[in-house]
Amino acid sequence: MFKAERQQKILARMQETTSVTVKDLAKVFSTSPITIRRDLIELGELGLLERTHGGAVAAQEVFAEGSARYEMYNYGERNDQQAQEKAAIAECAAQFISDGDNILINGGTTAHALAQALRGHQNLYVITNGLSVANVLGQGLHANVYVLAGRLDARKQATVSRPSDEGLPHLQVREAFLGVHALSAQGIYMRDPEDADMNKAFMGAASRVTVLADYTKLHAFASFRINDWSSVQRLVTDAKADPDILNLLRQQGVEVVVAA
Repeated sequence: MFKAERQQKILARMQETTSVTVKDLAKVFSTSPITIRRDLIELGELGLLERTHGGAVAAQEVFAEGSARYEMYNYGERNDQQAQEKAAIAECAAQFISDGDNILINGGTTAHALAQALRGHQNLYVITNGLSVANVLGQGLHANVYVLAGRLDARKQATVSRPSDEGLPHLQVREAFLGVHALSAQGIYMRDPEDADMNKAFMGAASRVTVLADYTKLHAFASFRINDWSSVQRLVTDAKADPDILNLLRQQGVEVVVAA
């Protein structure tokens, strides 16, 4: 097992139990206590856990971007976090979009950055549940914007609704560009089930799916999986992203694009 995959699983285990021991982890992963201690040291240095005698406990701010951290900041404050990385990701992703394209962009701060990067494009057809995305693209005459109805999630400045069992059969787009709360080698995740279901329906409506995620999302947690990587064609991330995790995704056939 690769180190990055093992560390992801350690963090996932901590999300369930809040604490772990070196002895138990060594047994679970069939490796030495020394290897586990090194993992815990590295994860501790990233602020993802707090080391204890013989193990570790979950850092309180880690969950779901982390869960506590996500709730701590309003939309405007989160929009300022990793702003440089989000802008680089957005500029890179915009290169995969042509004038006249029919695309879907979800809500969130990374999606907002993509909308800003698309202001030079012409005659776009954009479906979105992001209010800030619609506001940015709707300020000019270069895009036809369709906003999906649903409950307003003020934290994301987006509408959210639970799709039917058939998904969104009335929608069809060339490509969906999705910002997410967390990702791992096992898939992409959102912090609440309604949001996860809606984004899964977005994926079903698209011929191609591109995930947009800055480096912090590779060591973040969210409880509800949207899908595994078999449904994703491309990940656009930034230069700070963990190369071990990126290699695991490449091995699953995902095109990984690192924004300069």
